[in-house]
Amino acid sequence: MTEPKVYYYSYDIGAYKLSELKELLGEARYAYCSNMKSESAALNSAYAFILLRYALAKEYGITDIPEFNHGDHGKPFLKDFPNIYFSMSHCAGKVVCAVADVPVGTDIQDIRKINLRAAGHFLTPDELEKVSIITDESQRTKELCRLWCIKESHSKMTGIGFGEGFASYAADDLINSGIASVTEKDGCFISVCV
Repeated sequence: MTEPKVYYYSYDIGAYKLSELKELLGEARYAYCSNMKSESAALNSAYAFILLRYALAKEYGITDIPEFNHGDHGKPFLKDFPNIYFSMSHCAGKVVCAVADVPVGTDIQDIRKINLRAAGHFLTPDELEKVSIITDESQRTKELCRLWCIKESHSKMTGIGFGEGFASYAADDLINSGIASVTEKDGCFISVCV
């Protein structure tokens, strides 16, 4: 499988308590989620992990609870399956997971207002100029979220994160070169990079 398999799940954040998901998470992931700042953050992370488990079982027949190691920049990888790549992301009540035989990154981004001044930290000068002239605020918001989502998924693919300098490359260049794809679903953008 060279094309990534992408899984999406939307859930009711109040349907379960973290403790009720412990068996699906295993001790290590349960401890990780338990240390998060809020129950909703813990549940988002838990559901992303459960979706990863589902994807690994469906695509690779892996049913054991996965254990992670981490790369130089903190990107997790599967301890027992280093040639299987994955990426997880979540926002309020929604999770996405991608698995592949090549490095992969995915992001899900709620469509919500992003300060244009803050956008200057992750947009190229050309992107910032194009976004700045969009007069309809809802369209500007959508475009900022779309660009952020693409760049975030790329940083997850490379494993470097925000330190790679989001403003040093254009999101649409990633789309046009076939490295990234992006779609809008349920009030969010979902991007995948390979």
